[in-house]
Formats: sequence, structure tokens, C-alpha cells
Amino acid sequence: MRKLKAWGQSSLGPLWALPTLLLAMAVSGAADVPTYLWQDTATREWLTCARCPPGTFVQQPCRRDQPTTCGACPPRHYTQFWNYLERCRYCNIICGEHEEEARQCSATHNRACRCRQGFFAHAGFCLKHAQCPPGAGVTAPGTPSQNTQCQPCPTGTFSATSSSSEQCRPHRNCTALGLALNVPGSSSRDALCTSCTGFPLGPGEPGTEECERAVIDFVAFQDISFKRLQRLQQALGEPEDQSLPPSREGRTALQMKLRCRLSELRETRNVPLLTQLLAALRAAGLPGLQRSVLARFLPAN
Repeated sequence: MRKLKAWGQSSLGPLWALPTLLLAMAVSGAADVPTYLWQDTATREWLTCARCPPGTFVQQPCRRDQPTTCGACPPRHYTQFWNYLERCRYCNIICGEHEEEARQCSATHNRACRCRQGFFAHAGFCLKHAQCPPGAGVTAPGTPSQNTQCQPCPTGTFSATSSSSEQCRPHRNCTALGLALNVPGSSSRDALCTSCTGFPLGPGEPGTEECERAVIDFVAFQDISFKRLQRLQQALGEPEDQSLPPSREGRTALQMKLRCRLSELRETRNVPLLTQLLAALRAAGLPGLQRSVLARFLPAN
């Protein structure tokens, strides 16, 4: 008599935890079921026992006259593969900071975690997706496994804010809108358009609201150095802001402060805005910008 038996001498017994699955396997052929060697503790015989399917464990190894008895995994335990384990494995994965459950613990799988939306996996941690800075656009949004991909905005496009989703957008076409280009767009700012063709009454008289807004933008967003912007800020009666670094971000912040200051002067109405502005440009030692303002807004003077 052979002492290596695939299933013992009896048919599938009622103690199987997954009878339907195992019966189907028996019909298709017992040779398809993985096996393992087991030494019967009573007879000392080596037997070839069937392994237990995923979701179960070996409750009782096979004997000469009895197949392997498999038991179902208890709650919070699992076996993922065909096995001959004496007990199921514990679902020991706990989702950490910035993670969410991608797959619940089940009889056949451990719990699986993934990074929450807005984060990606790197070196065992979930890191927040980077934001592309102004002047750069998103070429590939971040995923659970990859950070945001950015690239500088090409000529004719811009991105005005820090964003993890915004792409570079084309500059506004002033001509197509029936307007004049007031300030060319940059990589971090859209083109600024206006309907103003010049102040109608000269530098000593109030201008139209549209022209006053246009001259404010024209001066505030000029492509001049950080130090020259600081000189103009002081000439307009604002103290020098020592907290702003001479970086791209600092320059942008200073331009916005200048724009706010010029808007304040426009609201006072004590002295026409253009008169105050031309005086400030002279005091700041910016004759080139002064000539540009005169040519653009007072072409007949």
C-alpha cells in the first residue's frame, strides 16, 4: 500500500470550510490542488496532504483515511494563498497619517492603505502634492504614487497663482476684444487691456476712471528692478518695506503694494493722480518710465 496519498482514501468530508469550492476542485481533478508533505504523528507515516485554500487554515492535517480539514479564518484574520498554516494571519496593517483604507481586511487579504487625495507615497510616507509656483503650470497632476509635475509657462502663456492643478493659460488677446494692450503679459500675469487712449484734459486735470486705472497698472507692473520699485514706493510716501526679499515673489508683492498705493492716491482727489505720479517718478530718478507714461497717456503733450 502506498503511504503518500493526495487526499486519503475517503471522498471530500463534510468538515471542509469551503465545500463548494473544494468540490469543484475535486471534479476538475485533485492534482490541481497544491499539496504538502506531512508526517502523521500517530503512525509516523509521511503523507501528501492537500493545502487549504485562501481564507482558510489547516484545522486538521490529512490522515490515511481522511483528507485535510480546513477551517475558516476568524474575523480580522486572513490567509492570502493556498497554505498549510495552523492559524490565519492577523490583519496587522494600520493606515497611518494622510492615508486611507484602499482595501478592507478580509478572510483572503490583509488591509491595504493608500495616500489620501492630495498626497503621494514617497519613502514610506505620504507627502502633500507640490504646488506649481506662479509662472509655472501643471503638466501632470499628482497621483497617489507621483508628485505634481510642473514646467515654466512658455511665451504667450501664464499662471498667476500657486496651484497643484492649474495649467498655463494663454494671455488675453486685447486686439480681439477691441481694446488696446496696456501691460504685456508675463509668465505669472495675464495681459492687461484698456479702452483708454490717453488723458483728455492734460496732466493737471482729472482723467477718466478708465485711464486712471490704466496708468496705475501701467506703472505698477513695469518690468523694472526691485530697487527701482522701492525708490518709487518711497517717492509715493510709503516707507520702505524691509520684510520683502529681492526675489521674484518679493518683487511681485511690491508691485501689488505700489498698485494699492496708487489706488489710494486716486481716491483722495486732492491732486490729480497723473500729476502726483509724474512728480513721484521724477523724485525716484526714473526718467525713462516718466517718458513712457507721457508718451502712452499724454501723446499730444
